[in-house]
Amino acid sequence: MIEIDKKKSEIRKKYLILRKNIVNKELKSEIIFSNLIQTEDYENAKIIALYKSLETEVNTTKLIDYSINNGKVVALPRVVNNELIFYKISINDKLEKSKFGVYEPISNNENIINKDEIDLIIVPGICFDEEMNRLGFGKGFYDRYLYNCKSKFIGICFEEQILYNKILPVTKYDVKMQKIITDKKVFSR
Repeated sequence: MIEIDKKKSEIRKKYLILRKNIVNKELKSEIIFSNLIQTEDYENAKIIALYKSLETEVNTTKLIDYSINNGKVVALPRVVNNELIFYKISINDKLEKSKFGVYEPISNNENIINKDEIDLIIVPGICFDEEMNRLGFGKGFYDRYLYNCKSKFIGICFEEQILYNKILPVTKYDVKMQKIITDKKVFSR
């Protein structure tokens, strides 16, 4: 397990630098947005769990606004006691920066969306491989949330974040994606 964690850490460092230096992020984000909203998973989803993207990630702002404006219930995650909890948001809701540097909805028990109600979860990642494995920041929040999850879940990333001809080191706790959408390709299993 220590050896796997070490390998993951090395890959994470490499791909965080790579992700930071990707060019044309806005154009590529537009392509990913377009590819995603055309999927049957997205079209059929009534409740969608998204995330507020970091500057280096696929931009999710348009997807959040588009989804809300088209009548979908949108929920964003907040880390509470080391677990992800998704909260329904509205178009003008304020978000606050967490200790991890991500923007989260303000805690409000009335807006909690139960895990079993979510139809589609859009999952961030530092990198993915062709076997649908995902590498995140190493805290395990999404893996714990997705474990035994009935929702559909899709990873989104730039094409440069895909490891071709290599398999990410994984443990039994790592959850494979059902689909990965990049600006060049859609992977599914």
